Amino acid sequence: MENTEGTTPLISRENPRIAQLLAFGTALEIDHEFGINQYFRYLDDLALLDAGVPFAELGISKRRAASEPAIFMAQPNGSFELVSDRGLLRNQRLTVPGSIALIRLNGVMTTHDQLSTRGIQTMSDDLRAAYSNQNIAGIIMEINSGGGEGLAKDMLVSTLSERNKPVVSFGHFAASAAYGAAAATDEIIAAAPESMFGSIGAVITLDQEVLQDYRQRYLTFYGENAPKKSHEFRAAVNGDFGPIQTAANKYTDAFQSEVARMRPLAGDKSFQRETLSGDIFNAKESRRRGLIDGVGNLSYVLTRTDVWVKKYAKQHS
Repeated sequence: MENTEGTTPLISRENPRIAQLLAFGTALEIDHEFGINQYFRYLDDLALLDAGVPFAELGISKRRAASEPAIFMAQPNGSFELVSDRGLLRNQRLTVPGSIALIRLNGVMTTHDQLSTRGIQTMSDDLRAAYSNQNIAGIIMEINSGGGEGLAKDMLVSTLSERNKPVVSFGHFAASAAYGAAAATDEIIAAAPESMFGSIGAVITLDQEVLQDYRQRYLTFYGENAPKKSHEFRAAVNGDFGPIQTAANKYTDAFQSEVARMRPLAGDKSFQRETLSGDIFNAKESRRRGLIDGVGNLSYVLTRTDVWVKKYAKQHS
């Protein structure tokens, strides 16, 4: 992998945490232009901390705070006041009826919390808290992410499928796994004409130096009655990358089929294949292809969320 901004990440292969991240093939549904840069920033943070740079100087706390959920508290005049208090998601007594939760998906998607980003397990917990708070009428999921782990995407899509109230996506950048999550919501609104969507596909990354080091240093014995255990990695260690490629194809096919099922893609089969080919599109082109439903600012998203709140109320009346 290369850092697309032209800087060299301060990666030490002696750091076991970094080596673990790079060593084994993991299905990543992540956009190269944005996501790999975020991935390397995480690696840089680890390396700088190991080099003795004080935690406070990295700005990690500010980045984490920017990912915290908030609530648009309904006001008597029909407007909303944004309150940045995660605890309100879980405190129905202090939440004004008709309020809208704001859940943020930022940075590289991982199942668990990382240094500067919230993991999807934490985000899922927040979504479920919003589902349980009867004074929250709907949810806006604000997205600025190039994707991440395929498992993280699957976890978030599963949590979204549990919803009992509308979730509307508000996307600045929603690529790969992040777009896969957006596709599982009721509506997708681009934040600006320059907002980007797509990059629907999977990639599996193996570090060749780590593979070589593994071959030289380790002997691994698998049970003879489990010949398929870790067979993709076992083949890669021996220089056969066919099974890894097959796995990447499988993940990609499943991802594309999932998006096609969840979104009203435009055009004939050939046009839809192009939409799902891994390319990324601006808001205008994304709307033409059926990847998003509209373009607007946060006020517009609040209006669209209210429309969905009324639809849900009618369906469950």
